[in-house]
Amino acid sequence: MIPQETIEQIRQANDIVQIIGEYLRLKKRGKNYVALCPFHTEKTPSFSVSVDKQIFYCFGCGKGGNLYSFLMEHEKMSFTEAVHHLAKRANIVIREERGSDARREQIDRIAFANQVALEYFQKTLHEAKYHAVLETYLRERRKISDEAIEHFQLGLAGEAWDGLIRYAQTKDLSEEDLSRAGLAILSEKKGNYFDRFRQRLMIPIINLSQKPIAFGGRTLKKGEPAKYVNSPETPLYSKSNVLYGLNFAKDDIRTAGAAIIVEGYFDVISLWQAGVTNVVASSGTAFSAQQARFLARFADEVYLFFDADSAGRQAALRSVDALYDAGLEVKVMTPPKGEDPDSVATEFGRDKLDELQHEAVGYVEFRVRGLDIDAVGIIGKEKLVKELASVASKLADPTRRSLFLAEAADQLQVDIQLLKQGLVLPPPEADTAAHKRKFNPDEFEFLSLLLNNPGAIDQIAETVAPDDFDSKQLSRLYAAIISQYRTESVVDAKRLIDYAGDADFASLITQLVARDWPPEEIDSQTKKALTALMASKRKRLRQRLRDELSAAETAGDNERADQLLREIRSLDQDAHKTDH
Repeated sequence: MIPQETIEQIRQANDIVQIIGEYLRLKKRGKNYVALCPFHTEKTPSFSVSVDKQIFYCFGCGKGGNLYSFLMEHEKMSFTEAVHHLAKRANIVIREERGSDARREQIDRIAFANQVALEYFQKTLHEAKYHAVLETYLRERRKISDEAIEHFQLGLAGEAWDGLIRYAQTKDLSEEDLSRAGLAILSEKKGNYFDRFRQRLMIPIINLSQKPIAFGGRTLKKGEPAKYVNSPETPLYSKSNVLYGLNFAKDDIRTAGAAIIVEGYFDVISLWQAGVTNVVASSGTAFSAQQARFLARFADEVYLFFDADSAGRQAALRSVDALYDAGLEVKVMTPPKGEDPDSVATEFGRDKLDELQHEAVGYVEFRVRGLDIDAVGIIGKEKLVKELASVASKLADPTRRSLFLAEAADQLQVDIQLLKQGLVLPPPEADTAAHKRKFNPDEFEFLSLLLNNPGAIDQIAETVAPDDFDSKQLSRLYAAIISQYRTESVVDAKRLIDYAGDADFASLITQLVARDWPPEEIDSQTKKALTALMASKRKRLRQRLRDELSAAETAGDNERADQLLREIRSLDQDAHKTDH
């Protein structure tokens, strides 16, 4: 195992705001930072990162933890992977490590298989027998530079049926490992495995931790019915959660406050070569809600830049609902007739791209452009009214919604009330965290104060025992606090989270720590909470004794009834002394 002191050294060498800021668009609010939560759907930020406490917590869904648990939850890393990832950033050498995380073994093998595949595809592209692919197809036809080939880590799947399989075996990967990673397929007829990708240019899909998680393969074989073959979904890769190129573009998107969305891999590469680097691809499908929310972490607005033909127009229409629902402002860039984003970038360059972005129009104008409003008829106009009212319903901000409706009414030449009648607004977002956990408030507040005021633990440990808590979860946490203090002479919530064992328990710890208590009041509040906790304990005990007394009286057990009455009176006397 990694020594605890090394884990702590790595934690202290990395700032949680800086790390999470690479994945989310954090905004300063008071002494903390806030963002849209990456773990649930929301339109107003409830995800908070504490600089002082080095924790994160979402007041909407209740998810919380420290720097390690964020990487584990968001990037699907194991604890060991998260520690190594942060150690590498901080140039800290981990002295020793023993053991493995059995629950993560399969995912680790899939990740390794993708990395080996990336090496193999890049190596194959530069083999002498495939020189024509590199020279003729990429450099001459596609006009892709060596710099872009290296930056986007392009590769090649050759002609062999089992080239990757044989290469992977030299890296101690089995055929089953490749199959689980979506890189090999089992033949039903012959019962053997073969490579999924053959005679294809390979484009790796890379996550925000800069690791390959899937591939897109563009055919190089004439007459091939499938122009593109993509990796299937795996525990590492979910198509609806990934945007191609975001790993390269996220910093530039955050700086610009905007993202340009194109359809394909080569659109991204061509725009990048032209100097437009805040660009991602939807991979030819409509935006999912997850992708839109993902993008909203980095941008305030998006520019849809699809082909000028009807298919490109339909792609824009399919994406707009999810983008508006994520709180993004949507504009549309239209390439010249007969052109597409790839050709504009390659043939005309950065100046033309900037011009098209400057000329981009809002979604309402794009939607009705080219239509003769007077000629579409009542039915056609009715459909447009309902469509735009539906889009307006996705706008959470009332000011933006009103402006959108006003523009739509003006463009359609209808009364704005017609559009307002078609609004279907969702109910206000509920505070799901408040409903998720039902704890005794005295116990909950007491532990929150204790975690924020560990100096009081000496006195408290003599008075309070784990079985004084009604909640098993809070009893477990209190026992962990006492154990940590007795073995390490410290109470450290960040380290308690490391040993939590499950995400819900880690979130509970974070929820308790996240509450801010005025420093000048924390001692007095702790004493009050201790008094309330013991009063709550006595109340539960008294009720239990009363229930037992009732049962004894019903059974005619006078001796037991007298004993229980004495215990109840003694408990009442103790309560009276405590209150006075």
